Amino acid sequence: RGATDGVLEPHSGRPDGETLMTLRQLCRGLTSQVVPPIPVSGVSCHSKQVRAGEIFVAVRGHTQDGHQFLDEAVRRGACALIVERPPLVRVTCPVVVVPDSKRALALIASRFYGEPASRLRLIGVTGTNGKTTTSYLLKAILEAAGQRTGLLGTVVYEIGRRHLPSMNTTPEALELQRLLAQMVEQHLSWCAMEVSSHALDQGRIEGLRFDAAIWTCLGSDHLDYHQTLERYAAAKRRLFTYLRPQGYSVINADDAYGRLLLEEFTRRPVVSYGTEHPAAVSIRTLSCGWEGMALVIESPWGVIPVHTPLVGRHNVSNIAAASSACLALGIESSAIQEALAEFEQVPGRMERIPNKTGLLVVVDYAHTADALRLVLLSMRELTRGRLTVVFGCGGDRDQSKRPAMGEAASLLADQVILTSDNPRREHPLDIIHQIKAGFAPGFQAYEVIVDREQAITTALSTARADDGVLIAGKGHEAYQIFDHVTVPFSDRDVAQRYFSTRHSVAVA
Repeated sequence: RGATDGVLEPHSGRPDGETLMTLRQLCRGLTSQVVPPIPVSGVSCHSKQVRAGEIFVAVRGHTQDGHQFLDEAVRRGACALIVERPPLVRVTCPVVVVPDSKRALALIASRFYGEPASRLRLIGVTGTNGKTTTSYLLKAILEAAGQRTGLLGTVVYEIGRRHLPSMNTTPEALELQRLLAQMVEQHLSWCAMEVSSHALDQGRIEGLRFDAAIWTCLGSDHLDYHQTLERYAAAKRRLFTYLRPQGYSVINADDAYGRLLLEEFTRRPVVSYGTEHPAAVSIRTLSCGWEGMALVIESPWGVIPVHTPLVGRHNVSNIAAASSACLALGIESSAIQEALAEFEQVPGRMERIPNKTGLLVVVDYAHTADALRLVLLSMRELTRGRLTVVFGCGGDRDQSKRPAMGEAASLLADQVILTSDNPRREHPLDIIHQIKAGFAPGFQAYEVIVDREQAITTALSTARADDGVLIAGKGHEAYQIFDHVTVPFSDRDVAQRYFSTRHSVAVA
């Protein structure tokens, strides 16, 4: 309780032996109050995790408000409270009132952990689609250039050899600073991170300054949170206000909103990239198949021929984004060639499931209309037979994209199987009905199979050699969310289990 959306924050504490910071130091510039210089042993924004000597920052979340749990934080030994409004009853510890506790939390966390971002070079990636693959590409290129690089994103948090499960695309402010501090401790020098619209709207990245910020594209998503596309776009473009004075804005010229940003960003270092519209960095695709792609990157830093095992024409834009940022920041072209030549597939992103049946089976995270359209176009180009897509839409989330995803599937796939995808508190059939409403007129080549495992096995069992099957929406996720119950579930595991069983039967 008391944390944003009820997500548990790990306990935070400074490394043993370091001098404790004081409340006055942590709150510098955040309030007009006279703040006492009492020592602070930790920071928490979750009332149940407060330990003696820590400060508790009361944050208003999407569903809960930390101000409701001030008494619990005090009972657990909080040495001070950071609030937006004073408590109604007298408390036994100092109370510091700030205008925005979310912003205060981010800045306090940064100071508590020694401002780790100041000792790292940061590249942020925002946009509706492409963030994860672009971030993985950035890390691969930087490491090929000999730079030790961390990764924060939707799939995983990577800190040296440590791989931690991702709780949010962009960690909550306190967790973010803790992870950055660990990167510094591990002597990393760069961090590639996905920056979500939620994180930007909630001020999680206050205190950070980026060497480059990448804009991939703007589609329709998260309107359950942002309400309008304009507010969603405004939240994402905020990333560019966190650039260092000479930091690069790296913008996709093929994206309509990206072109608006290019018109606006005339007085700052900008690098445009694209495959369809004129741009500083462009890519010519020489070949594209299931074995990979051959490309030529044309840029102000030279012409760079590239071979990569990465598949899917939509990934050309992600390659352009990562390459543009790295070239602008002084990374040699040879590192781009080396990294792309050895690049492994990203978990749950155009991830091919190996099998001996001749089927082309792909698991992908595509959960917006644009993402689904791009992946289906890529698979259509590479599939000789029929193309089947299995997908649903998440419950309690943006409903406006459901018919748009239905339309994309009906126009680009030969067969559509509609199923569940984290229905949460909604009935799966209600969600499916909204998806069907977007089907192209007269489209009848579809089935409704609510059980996701059954839907996947049906698609695989009815496909023939050279057919393609796209299992979309969940990608790397290893769970299904029903109402308030989360159960283990993986699209990848279901497909692998099907092929293993089929092979075993064939051998027997």
